[in-house]
Amino acid sequence: MTITQRRLVVTGLVVAGALAAGAAYYLSLVPATHPDHDHGILNLDAGGRLIVETRNGRTRNLVGAPGHVLVVHFFSTGAPGAAEELGSLFAYEKAAPKDVEFVLIAKEPDFKTLDAWLAANHLEPPSPEALVLDPDGDTTMKLNSKRPLETMFFGADGKLSSQARGVTDWGGGGAESRIAQAKAGTTIE
Repeated sequence: MTITQRRLVVTGLVVAGALAAGAAYYLSLVPATHPDHDHGILNLDAGGRLIVETRNGRTRNLVGAPGHVLVVHFFSTGAPGAAEELGSLFAYEKAAPKDVEFVLIAKEPDFKTLDAWLAANHLEPPSPEALVLDPDGDTTMKLNSKRPLETMFFGADGKLSSQARGVTDWGGGGAESRIAQAKAGTTIE
């Protein structure tokens, strides 16, 4: 092997190593969580990647200050009470203030499966684009959601205002008070 060939091989290995390190760094970017706490990510605006699949086949990164109240609801179609809660959430969403965005994260492989479950349970979402998928559960894990039914309320700045573990009271004042807290800028920590 000539000196030029050795230099090319070494340069190629260095470039490949740098690309692999860069890819590993990019894929590991996630807003900080507190695994010892029982709450989700405290700040969506801390950078990173929280990718979900949208109905139009694209991806959406939930990272960043949304500029309005963001309600992130996690559900599993196999969880007891999931259909009943989604029914009351859909009813609440119809009358919710326009400056509140809902992102409903389902851990399903595709929208065909999710839509079949919605139809079987006689559920019709008022805004189908609010339903997103997290097929591998990666974003759900990164957001530190630990239950099959859980809701996180983020303020306009992307900071976690409150978190409902389990079924949320969408018909009473429970959701309204949490949204009011998020609008006022109240945070968990």
